[in-house]
Amino acid sequence: MVFQAHVLKILIASPGDTDVERDAVESALGGWNASRAETEQTVLLPWRWEKHGIPVLGASAQSVINTQAVDQSDIVVALFDSRLGQATEEAVSGTAEEIKRAHEAGKPVHVWFSNEPIPRNAEVKQLAALKKFRTELEKVGLLGSYANPDDLAYQVRQAIEHDLQQLALGTAKGPKAKAGALIRSRFHYEKNITGYTSKGRPNTHTISRLYITNQGDVAAEGLTITISKPEAADADAGFRWGSSEPDAPFDLLPGAERDWPFLPVGLNSVVVHSQWSEGSRAHSEDQTISV
Repeated sequence: MVFQAHVLKILIASPGDTDVERDAVESALGGWNASRAETEQTVLLPWRWEKHGIPVLGASAQSVINTQAVDQSDIVVALFDSRLGQATEEAVSGTAEEIKRAHEAGKPVHVWFSNEPIPRNAEVKQLAALKKFRTELEKVGLLGSYANPDDLAYQVRQAIEHDLQQLALGTAKGPKAKAGALIRSRFHYEKNITGYTSKGRPNTHTISRLYITNQGDVAAEGLTITISKPEAADADAGFRWGSSEPDAPFDLLPGAERDWPFLPVGLNSVVVHSQWSEGSRAHSEDQTISV
């Protein structure tokens, strides 16, 4: 049966020693969908990096996960067993960075720690780091613990029920009609081998371009595009345009796309500033994209 529904993306965040727990959480979300999705008009969509992450070159693995999962998620479920995980440029571990980023964005974040016996092959340094992180996290919220994967699955369902009450999504409606121009940006980087030298070294051709698309139903008139670095970027990081750049206003029809050679240097993301008009009304938007 077809029915209208809200779709909530649930990020399952955890280090690599929690495969069984991750499976249990995904199964719990699937069970909730089977029994409650239609009556609640809500579908829970689990996101796991090993299943749903899209490989992209030109950025660190963690920044890709941040863009594809953390920033797009509605709820974050974080799990820890006996490992904290590997440190990133921004945090003590990838999972810790995801928790911090989601919390700062105002998303519901639920964190559980295992009460199961510590494995005999557990790393002492990881256990110590995990204990320290848990102590720091206790200062900013209430943490959960689980006795086994089944216990965790039950608690996750309870947490989701709590979130749905808080979110008060209301009646799901069909997709709204587009209204106006919708300017979206994306970066594409690709390195292709075109042949080999006499010494067996590969000859490569690199594609590095910025794409601007109008996904709306009205033309964006006099569209101008400017790029800036994030505030946290290094002072020596930057970017340069290739043989052409969007240095003059242009019109972008619905469904149309323009692109230019664009090469970031030392950046994981950039801010794309768009300004345009629709008749007599002026519009502007900033979009942060991974590069």
